[in-house]
Amino acid sequence: MAVSFYLNSALRRTLRNTKKFNYVYINAMNILINYDNISSNIPYIKQQKSPIFTSAILLKKHHTTKNWKYLARDGKKPDKSPSEEAISVEEGSDSIRHLDLMSKLQNCSSLSKQIETFISELSLTSEDFKKRTAFCKELEEIFGIYLPKIKVHQFGSSINGLGFKGCDLDVCLQTNSEDKDVEDYAYLKDVPSLDDVKNGVVLPEIVLRMTPYFMLRFVRRMLFFHCPDIKKVLVIKARCPILRFYRSKYDIFCDFSLESKVSVRNTMLLRLLGHLDERFSVLTKLIRYWGKYGGFVGDIDRFNSYSFSLLVVHFLQTRNPPVLPPINEVYSKSEYIQRISLEDTALMFEDIKKFSPSSNTKTVEELLREFFFHYLTYDFSRIMQPSMSSSIPIVDFVPDKDSEDKFEVNTVNIQDPFRPNFNVTAVPSFESCLKFRNSLYLTCEAYQNNAFTPSTESWGLPLLFNNPPSETKMQERWKKNLFHKMEILAPPDDADKVKKILEHALLFNCSPVYIDSEDSSYSKVLLKLQCKVYHNTWTGREWAIEKFKDSNNQLPLETEHLISKELISKLERSRQILNEFTCECKENTDGKLTVELNFKESKAPFLAVFLKEYIPSMIKKI
Repeated sequence: MAVSFYLNSALRRTLRNTKKFNYVYINAMNILINYDNISSNIPYIKQQKSPIFTSAILLKKHHTTKNWKYLARDGKKPDKSPSEEAISVEEGSDSIRHLDLMSKLQNCSSLSKQIETFISELSLTSEDFKKRTAFCKELEEIFGIYLPKIKVHQFGSSINGLGFKGCDLDVCLQTNSEDKDVEDYAYLKDVPSLDDVKNGVVLPEIVLRMTPYFMLRFVRRMLFFHCPDIKKVLVIKARCPILRFYRSKYDIFCDFSLESKVSVRNTMLLRLLGHLDERFSVLTKLIRYWGKYGGFVGDIDRFNSYSFSLLVVHFLQTRNPPVLPPINEVYSKSEYIQRISLEDTALMFEDIKKFSPSSNTKTVEELLREFFFHYLTYDFSRIMQPSMSSSIPIVDFVPDKDSEDKFEVNTVNIQDPFRPNFNVTAVPSFESCLKFRNSLYLTCEAYQNNAFTPSTESWGLPLLFNNPPSETKMQERWKKNLFHKMEILAPPDDADKVKKILEHALLFNCSPVYIDSEDSSYSKVLLKLQCKVYHNTWTGREWAIEKFKDSNNQLPLETEHLISKELISKLERSRQILNEFTCECKENTDGKLTVELNFKESKAPFLAVFLKEYIPSMIKKI
């Protein structure tokens, strides 16, 4: 099927000049996409203002919930912003305060102990589950007065194994209206009164066929009448409308929705994956906390918890060997998910027996580190596809013409494993994506500075959980961060290997520079190169390697050379210099190799971070 893409030339120049988001020129902005014979189902661009993507002005205006939870719980807005001591990533009064958690983590003797403490402190307890179950049972009894045989389901973080203490409770009232077309709705002039429904003036069957907004307004009437502890109920207009309220009786914030079979199935998927491999649950909790405290997960215009969980799923699927299987395989083997039998845990455990354990033996600590470096140099011009454990370039994506969804292209794109035309990361603003990228960089920098080694100073997970500085401050930081150094446990003779890695493996243009014969008291210069980079061959290497993974007889250096050529073949031809730096290889007094990189301009130092990982790794291979 022919696909044609047109990009405004002025915008193209802007993209080249700005070089935002890891220098990945994602040509998804202001693209006019023409799909032969499927004009009604073309992807479209969600955001509209940024020179690259947008600042996420949503196509439909959303309610803001800023300060709303204070009003719902306390009856008034806070007089001032909460102190640092009071901050937590969840709003429930039993949520763990961030500084208290960091203090406990700081006192641990190892990173594995920090992770163990993190999980035990934040995870929901059996008492939490009992309280949430009682909450839902009472709701079900209230609804039963007007709508007999209706079931209230919990879903989301409360039961998928990924919830934190104090997290919101996601609840849905399951009806069969999700399977009906719009013309099957019962359109009433007004929302019926509780008495009319209770006395049979308006039949329950009619109520269940009301439009979602009418139905939620009716539910709101029930809540106010039967639950005097509810002060406010917020209606959030979204793809799936939500009622948000707080019950002081249980000290729980609740997000209530209708017909959420999709959300229930998503919950079941994450729950099942957590039982397939425990590392998924632990890693996802760590990553979600990192995103929530970092300010780019968990609110309007940010990543939601489900989409960020799929980010972890995709990462674990693409390890070698994989930690998790493709979601298509999970679905085909799981009657639990096919039937959407949320409460049938016995069936879930029977399904788990159909899967072989992963042969990947890496620890959570190893995978955690790998996660950050993986996504720092990820090619975000590709759509992640957890359904197949793969990814596809945005320009090659062909939507399902039979679907009512339209794939909304954004800065980060993850295809829903059950709804191929739905992008689960369509909502995050460009600012949230920048925070995500900057947090990736700061975490990778901390790892490379050995900040995850036990110390009396701040170390380990407390350094991971930070709110990244503003984009302006990040730019100022990068201006001062031009010099990078790595100590490599390799003999000095390996200096020639560094030249081969830069020139042959990465296809950088490197010229030898005259070396002064005078040696310093600490080290002797063995090699000095002036390197110019015309093509981005460090972003997206993981997907490109798939093409050459079966070349068992290929030398590692040649394989890396072919990967770089493959990446360049997908890029526009350009003689513009993306980066320029000098590389000095020195023999230090210990007889080991030191590599120093000195960059000419203050650009985002993602290339430097990549090289500090890549060069030592390649030296071992060749």
